[in-house]
This record gives sequence, structure tokens and C-alpha cells, in this order.
Amino acid sequence: MYIKMSVSRFGSSSKNKSFDKVDKKYVDQKFMTLSTNLALKANKNGDTLTGDLYLSCENNDERSFGIKDITEGKSVSYLLGDCAHQIRYNYGNPMKFAAIHGHKFTSSCGDVCKLGGSDNTNSHFYNDILMNDKCISDLHNPKLPQDAATKNYVDARYVKNNVGYVPDLNTNNASSSGFIVSASSERNSDNQAHDVFNSWKADWMVSDADTSIIQGQWIPVPWIQLQCPEKIRIHKFAVRSTNSNDKILRWKLQASNDKNSWDDLYSGSEMTNTTSFFNVSCSKEYIYYKIVIQQFKGKYPGLSYWQLYTIDPIV
Repeated sequence: MYIKMSVSRFGSSSKNKSFDKVDKKYVDQKFMTLSTNLALKANKNGDTLTGDLYLSCENNDERSFGIKDITEGKSVSYLLGDCAHQIRYNYGNPMKFAAIHGHKFTSSCGDVCKLGGSDNTNSHFYNDILMNDKCISDLHNPKLPQDAATKNYVDARYVKNNVGYVPDLNTNNASSSGFIVSASSERNSDNQAHDVFNSWKADWMVSDADTSIIQGQWIPVPWIQLQCPEKIRIHKFAVRSTNSNDKILRWKLQASNDKNSWDDLYSGSEMTNTTSFFNVSCSKEYIYYKIVIQQFKGKYPGLSYWQLYTIDPIV
């Protein structure tokens, strides 16, 4: 019997003739060989490999491996043992890397970082992190000694300074230090406003004209004001009245940044001729501070001492 067929359908052959004389045994052997070879090949419609699979680049510069037709509603996953360990992509969503014991990244120099674990989602880095001049945002305020501090936390950290802020002043306009002292009036050259900030000079007292305004029910009331060289925040201040029979019965401390709108920081009753300290609860910085005499007894009320104590940011 003669059968015309292509040798390539059943395997290779060293014969060059188009027609060979074959028998049933020969044909059966060819089909058995073909069946065995096909059984060892993966089915493109789905199959299971029992051995290793390696892709060779051979003479190609690039070799692609993957799925490129994922569309809306589709997903693809690459299982690494089971569903708990996989790389998964649901179309339109971030890539998901699942692993019960977390993910560790290494290099030839050693471990880089570990992300998550079996009992937490913390990240552990084993070397420095170089941010390349980029920000780290939305940090919580530090709790432990080695926690990173946020800008807001640092900006809000202040220390109460118990050293007086205003130095000894020899003039009302101390251009060298930037302090300017003024008052509603001054009794004379020996009782100027800056004397309250000078440890060896006399007192500041108001003039006759200033007290006559009060007695005649005119305004403004007597006052003494300090302009600082910069905005400061205070936590306390100290004052002392003159050692005389002229008494300050009611007064207040005010602050401003424009001399038009004043905030009341403290209201006091009778001021004594001994140095007294008063705490101030204030979160705002001011450049102008003023003591206003609202009620007094005598003709020449005034101060012999005044000092401010600042809250300074930690630098």
C-alpha cells in the first residue's frame, strides 16, 4: 500500500523521496511518537507545567512576557504558592503585592527594607533614606525621643525666658537697640518714660496736664508705651509703682501691632511699690506694649520699674 503524506506532520525523516512504501507498523509508530511529543507540550488554552520554564533571549535584544489585553472589568494575578501570596492587578486599580509575612527588598549590599509582616503593616528600613530634596508630609507629632519632629511641632515649641527682655535704656529713643519708649506725658526731665527700664535712674511720672485731663473727665487716660525692635510673645511681666503717696488704683496691660487696635492682656488693681510679677496667657506676638492707668489717687502717678519676659522659640 502506498500513502502520500508530508513527513513533517509525523516527524523528521532522512528520506528525500516524496513517496515511500510504508506499512501499518511504521504509521503506528509515527502516530505514537507524535502523541508523545504533543503530550509534553503546553496547551495554549490552559495547562499545567510540571517542570521549570525558562525563556531564552537568544539573538533578540528584548523578550516580553506577560498579558497585554487587560481591559475594564478584567484582572490578572500571578500566584506564588497560593492566593495569599500573589501579584495582582485589577484594571484601573493599583498593583497589589500580597504576602503573609511581608515584602523584603534586598541588593547585593544587603537588606534594603521590609514592608509589613504577619502581625503588622510597619515598614523597616535598614539604611539611610535619601529623599533627593523631596518632602515627607503628614507626619504626626513626635511621641518617642527618636521620633522625627514636624515643622509645626518645632514652630510651636517655646521656652519661657526668665531673663528680662528690655535692657537698660538711657533715652526714650534707643536707636542702637531698637527700643522706643513714649508716654502720654512726663512730669519733667528727671521723670522720663525710659526711666522705668533703667536700674539707676528715677521714676516715670505723669505731668499736671495729664492728671487734669482725668479730673476733668477727658480722655485719653495716662499711659506709658514700649515699642520693641521686633514682635515678641510674653508669658509674664513685672511692674512697680513709685514710692510716693500717689497710688495707681486700677490699670491694665495692652498690646498692639499697629497702635490702632489694642488687645487687653492683663487688668490689675492697686499697684504696689514693690516689684510684682504677673503671668500672661497669650499666644500672639506683638511689637507694642502699653500700660494704661485707669484710676489713680494723687497728682503724679507713675512707675519706677517695668519689664517684659518673653516666650522664645526653640531654634
